[in-house]
Order: sequence, then structure tokens, then C-alpha cells
Amino acid sequence: MGEWRTYVNTILKEEQVEDMAIVGYVDNRCVWASKPGGHLAAISSLEIEIIIGQDRKGFLHTGITIAGKKYCVIRDNLLVPNDHVMDLRSKEKDCRSICIGMSPKLLIFLMGKKGVQGGILNKRMHDIIKALKK
Repeated sequence: MGEWRTYVNTILKEEQVEDMAIVGYVDNRCVWASKPGGHLAAISSLEIEIIIGQDRKGFLHTGITIAGKKYCVIRDNLLVPNDHVMDLRSKEKDCRSICIGMSPKLLIFLMGKKGVQGGILNKRMHDIIKALKK
């Protein structure tokens, strides 16, 4: 888990990233590493279950909860082969974007700083997923 903390700290140094979490979803459905005191550190196992579940229609219409806060789903390609990314936008006035990426054993959550567009996080997430496959 220490290696994941180092990886999170490295990504958090990037100008556009406010928060990050590495979350297991296969054997151990919990946060493995995150920004200390960050919002994404509070992701629950129930939220993980909903994110990786096959029933996508429910949260596409009503939104999805991440670490206790409600988000609109902008794009859901998480279960789409060769994409594996979901883009979210907060329902609050500060309008934060979150991008979730899926690798074979973990989910990666990136939250952008205020004003950072989801497309920037989406591109960064694809780079992260590609690097993790190597």
C-alpha cells in the first residue's frame, strides 16, 4: 500500500488535480491510498459496488454518490472495453469534475481543482490506465 501512497502523492503534485484515491474493487473493496484528509478518502464499499455494478440506468438518471456527495454522470464508459473511464460533475455550485478509471483490480479517482474541465481529467486518466497496464 505504501507504493500506492507514493503514486497518489506524485499525481497530487500536478497542477490540475485536487484529490485522488486508489480503490480496490475485486477482493478488498476499500480505499487503498488517497490524499490525507481528502474528500475521496471517504469512498465507501457500497459506493464501489454501485460504480462497478451492471445496472447503469439508475445512476445515469439520478446521479451517483461518491464519498457521500452527489454527482451527475456526464459520460459512463467504465465498463466499455478499451475505454474504462467515467466522467462526473458535482451538483454543488463549485462544480468539481471527477474522473474514475478502471484497471483489472482497482479504480482510480481523480478530482480536478475548481475550474478544471472534465476532458482534461479524462485524458490524464487514460494516460494513468495505460501506464498501469505496462
